[in-house]
Amino acid sequence: MFARDAERSQASLDDAASPAAQVLDIGCGAGQEMLPFVKAGAWGVGTDIAPDVGALGYELYSRVGLGKRVCFVRSTAEHLPFASGRFAAVISRLALPYTDNAQAIAEMARVMSPHGVLLLKIHHAGFYLNKAWYGIRSGKLLNTVHAARVLTSGVLYHLTGTQVRNRIVTNETFQTEWLLKRELARHSLVIRRHMPDTNWMTPSYVIARSDAIPGGDC
Repeated sequence: MFARDAERSQASLDDAASPAAQVLDIGCGAGQEMLPFVKAGAWGVGTDIAPDVGALGYELYSRVGLGKRVCFVRSTAEHLPFASGRFAAVISRLALPYTDNAQAIAEMARVMSPHGVLLLKIHHAGFYLNKAWYGIRSGKLLNTVHAARVLTSGVLYHLTGTQVRNRIVTNETFQTEWLLKRELARHSLVIRRHMPDTNWMTPSYVIARSDAIPGGDC
């Protein structure tokens, strides 16, 4: 669907500060989010923890004649096997909730070029509140239990500044803009603006280095 959505594709390109020579998609799935950049001439790299990472991606890119412009690597967001400052555009859409947030953001900041951008989409608390309510209404109580565990994890993270990750609570957490700004500031990153597809349950942000933006944080 994203590959066929010209408006969404153009929005991603517009949100980049300049044409990206190399783009990284973290938690890439089929790598569709970096397709606009690759079509514009960039080299695309997708990472995912899935054992079959790249299987769908190579199929997608080969179908549009760009199979030689991408590669896929199995890795976690917390340990990216790339040189510092390599990517002009880093994409992470809905992967952050499942990671050690502080470490994943540190790695995203490390691999971004000095004037690069991070296109980030998160799960807000509202996403899990909606899931909990759906579970109650539909009788699918496992959905409600899961949402309650994630909300508990997220509240602890917000209050203590430390993300609890274990089997009792859950390895998953939500983010808020307040929390995100706190984590980004540790690496001199700021939110530049919201992306066009942002919404109250899954906000989307364009993030850049504070010293690369006239006037700093928006």
